Amino acid sequence: MSERLTTAHVNYEITSRTRVEYTAIQKKMMENSKKIVLLEIENNELNGESIIYDNQEECSSEIVRKLHDRKIINIMILGLTQCGKTGTMIGIIKNYLNDTTNLIPIENIYIITGLSSCEWVDQTRDRMPKSIQERIFHRDNLTKKFVEDIKTKKNVLIIIDEIHIAAKETQTVYKSFNDAGFYDKKHLLNNDIKIVEFTATPDGTIYDLMNWGAHGEKLKMKPGPGYTGCFELLEKGRVYQYKDLCGYNKKTGIINEELVANNIRELNQHINKYSEPIYIIIRTPNGNKHEIVIENMKKYISKDLHYYSIKYNSRTDGDDDINKILKVKPLKHTYIFIKEKLRCSKTLYKEFLGIVYERHTKNPDDSATTQSLVGRGTGYDDNGKSIYFTNIQSIQRYERLWDSGFEDNNIPWNSKTTKYKNNRLYSTGTYNNPSLIDGMSVSSEESNDCDDEPIIKKCKTQDEVKEYYIREMKPIFGGHGPMKRKPNEHGYYTTNIGNSVDRIRPRTTDEIYEVRKFWLKTQKTPYRMYPCYENINDKSTLQFWIIYKPIINNATQT
Repeated sequence: MSERLTTAHVNYEITSRTRVEYTAIQKKMMENSKKIVLLEIENNELNGESIIYDNQEECSSEIVRKLHDRKIINIMILGLTQCGKTGTMIGIIKNYLNDTTNLIPIENIYIITGLSSCEWVDQTRDRMPKSIQERIFHRDNLTKKFVEDIKTKKNVLIIIDEIHIAAKETQTVYKSFNDAGFYDKKHLLNNDIKIVEFTATPDGTIYDLMNWGAHGEKLKMKPGPGYTGCFELLEKGRVYQYKDLCGYNKKTGIINEELVANNIRELNQHINKYSEPIYIIIRTPNGNKHEIVIENMKKYISKDLHYYSIKYNSRTDGDDDINKILKVKPLKHTYIFIKEKLRCSKTLYKEFLGIVYERHTKNPDDSATTQSLVGRGTGYDDNGKSIYFTNIQSIQRYERLWDSGFEDNNIPWNSKTTKYKNNRLYSTGTYNNPSLIDGMSVSSEESNDCDDEPIIKKCKTQDEVKEYYIREMKPIFGGHGPMKRKPNEHGYYTTNIGNSVDRIRPRTTDEIYEVRKFWLKTQKTPYRMYPCYENINDKSTLQFWIIYKPIINNATQT
């Protein structure tokens, strides 16, 4: 009788997060730490540094309430740009600690982002209670510091900001979660791992999360009173279609002078409507096109152009902080030419801001466009006079997606982690992909909807590949599985991925992901194994990917 009970226990499938038991002393210490954090949050509210507004309080309370359902592992929060997501994060910490049904060590609360930005770290730390600040990590610290700190912990709360950044299956968030053991459903549930994600543009991450079943949830955050978003800016006639201010043809080396002249004159008509001096922010292309845009503006507006040229990015600090310029009232119309980032997270000072002009592209990324300059113009501090040149269609598509709760997949949204095919919108594979998680089933409906997207199983060793093939694939395909590969004389595993002259050589995970469908389309073999490296210069980052066609109505695939 006892043996049968033991066997039943071993085979029992865990479906809910397991509560971690603590001793009386541990509980007392956690209660004391909790009091300190709550007092820090209260003091920050009293001195005006981090006020939690009503909409943030409402959203954070709802998140904590949803976490009472112990089947839920991951909750995604959809919030419009600059609507107060950081305040909501503080509210989550406060309300989770105040909830008498929860008990969590303070050192098990994390705030992370795939964004590479020291400025984001500084801004977030400034608003968070001191007890949380050392566990705020951006992309550069995820794969080492974050993983080392979290991988052995139980009863964890991870808050992720800007989840659309570095979200692909081969990028940093995936690598960090994989090294932390988060791609095993049993590990997530047995160790009580809780994830709360924040973004304005979820892109492919939300379509992957929708296949988590009872373990995933999404929630729309309401903006507070006085909020001005990109939809309102468009409705009020303060958004215009951007155009090419560069006009340079790389093939011919010639600038289309007539095109540029017309586009800049149109911009100048808007500038002349301002009676007071304003700042005009213009994002330029990179490289020599940055200088071409500046010279074009001098030629068609004024040779005596008063301007700043900033190579502004997420690491910029000191004298290159754009807000140090924007906070000074201009004496005459002043142009700020920026290149590279300033696409999300950064808040612009708006009092003297007049015109913001996004860089023109022929095939705009809807997500990047929505998050970038027009997104930086949203929030609770609208000056009522600034106008924005961007891709209007991106905002219109975003509004349709937002109104549908991102459930309308008939909208042709262009981003790094989505594709639009046969009038349907799909994820191209993100760190939220449930097929990456051992023990997490993927619905046959998903496979049917996106039948040209292969399944990718990532293994550390060839023995792991063999075990996976026998368990999951042999009942479908038969045979013995992939042939065992041997390294070359330098200890590297090489592979052939195409017809280029250097086709047989060590490959990166990014290279393999790019060609994941190639052999499945040209060969009769329904699967293929590729050795590849996260870092081509580090043999220890070796992985073996087995890629195969999904089989419709096959319940055994994971």
